[in-house]
Amino acid sequence: MVQKKVSPLKKRKKCPKKRKKNNIIINNKTYYFYKIIWEDIVGDSTIVSFDDFCKMKTAMITSFAYILKRDNKYTYIFASVSDDGYFGDRNIIPNGCIKSMQKH
Repeated sequence: MVQKKVSPLKKRKKCPKKRKKNNIIINNKTYYFYKIIWEDIVGDSTIVSFDDFCKMKTAMITSFAYILKRDNKYTYIFASVSDDGYFGDRNIIPNGCIKSMQKH
């Protein structure tokens, strides 16, 4: 009788990747998920020289979040929501600070 050799490192079949949902529905309203790149202020309370002060730069921030609403001045975003409909991880970004918004 001939026995078949079984490799101890048998390759597993790759599972198809599940695609993440790009939106969430809360109280019959759809909110879309975005990658938002925006410029934020930077502050420092230490005493430095003129040259060091002039080297200071603003921060470029990347946020992954849902858009709650957007008006002519501000964009309201959130990244989490509770089962009873309360919003968490919230920010209000002045539209002039937003460099790019991309549906993710």
